[in-house]
Amino acid sequence: MATTTQRFISFTMGSAPDTGRIREVFGSSLCLHVVVAFVVAAVVLLGGWLLIDNVLSIPQGKHSDALFVLVSVCFGLVGTIVSVPFEALLMAHENIVFVSVCQMFNTLVKLGGALLLLYLEADRLRIYAVIMACLPFLLLLMEGSFCLKRYPESRFGVGELGRPVVFKEIGRFAGWVMIGTTCGTLRAQGVSIILNLFWGVVINAANGIATQVSSTLMFFSTSITTSLRPQLVKSAGEGDWNRMNTLVFAACKYPLLLLTLFGIPLIVAMPFVLSLWLKTVPDYSVVFCRLLVLSALFNQATIGLTIGMEACGKVKLIHTIVGGSFLLVLPVGYFFAHIGFPPQSLIWCIVINEIVASILRIILARRLIDLNVSRFFSDVLLRSGAVVAVLFLISYFIWNSVTPGLPMFLILCLTDFILFIVLTLVLGLNRHERLKVVKGMVNRLKFNKI
Repeated sequence: MATTTQRFISFTMGSAPDTGRIREVFGSSLCLHVVVAFVVAAVVLLGGWLLIDNVLSIPQGKHSDALFVLVSVCFGLVGTIVSVPFEALLMAHENIVFVSVCQMFNTLVKLGGALLLLYLEADRLRIYAVIMACLPFLLLLMEGSFCLKRYPESRFGVGELGRPVVFKEIGRFAGWVMIGTTCGTLRAQGVSIILNLFWGVVINAANGIATQVSSTLMFFSTSITTSLRPQLVKSAGEGDWNRMNTLVFAACKYPLLLLTLFGIPLIVAMPFVLSLWLKTVPDYSVVFCRLLVLSALFNQATIGLTIGMEACGKVKLIHTIVGGSFLLVLPVGYFFAHIGFPPQSLIWCIVINEIVASILRIILARRLIDLNVSRFFSDVLLRSGAVVAVLFLISYFIWNSVTPGLPMFLILCLTDFILFIVLTLVLGLNRHERLKVVKGMVNRLKFNKI
């Protein structure tokens, strides 16, 4: 939904940079989000209640706590969805500073809530659930107040909500994007349910740890696509296809390279990192974490193609076909679990699915936005893949040649950082990108001297 709103606002800024037109798009989007928020919350509440009562393995005496958390999640979900248009407006204006402030506030409140639990003796789960439910509304208040004060297009009257055709365009676009997003969510939650059904809450805890590690790593790489998306969509709105294609390639290469910088040391030293983080490392946590980081690398290699197709309004095929492939993981994973395969077989299904999804994105991008496939392979996949492979081999050799420990892990990270810079300049970047980076560094040095 954030993708939809930001796409329409940014596209309108590029094609018709008129405050009235942007206000019309924003108002229509906000109204749609309010309606969707309550519908989604009701569906999640009903579906979650049925799962808790009939499917999930809930420890005895925790049933009421599970229902309380479910209601809290649904309440927070409303605030999260309603705040999306304001977040999209901030990103469309490329106000990265305020977005970062809000994200920092979000992180600090979550950290504060977690620390508060250390000093409580009862109802920790419920108190934390209430904090997490109220946080989205605090962020909504911050972002809404800032947008209303700073951006005139966020201030609209009932008569400026937009023509029916605007609602129809935004609704259709959001519907297709929501199909793809829902399929991804169902894949993740479905795998958790299957793990819970066949192996219980301990293995599910391992999956939760792996998901958290993968999500944290993805935060760093998706920050690049978040910053590139507004410019990419504006270029599509202006009809500047050369610049748009350049940004599409950048949205594939740079997030993958950044994820490599953080992901490779973690993959290599995952047992040590988890033992440093957790007192007791659940079984299968190491293999789950490694496989989900690997799947994230495959995902980032082609995610920019999806952004390019969304920028051009080509969303139907990409989200139905790729989203449909996500859902295939569930019956295949259930079959493997049913015939006695180990738990990691489900995570391997996700890895293979990401490879298939990447192939599908390339095929669809060639058809829908005229992607130069040979140039994409040579300039993005081969260059980035070479950096990943060489960095992994060197890191693996170093880590297995020493005694694991915190000093050696820090040395590994420092070594990988230096190697990453060298490999990126030599292998990852093409001649034009390399010259641009060197020129930027020279200009920065000259500015610092002045």
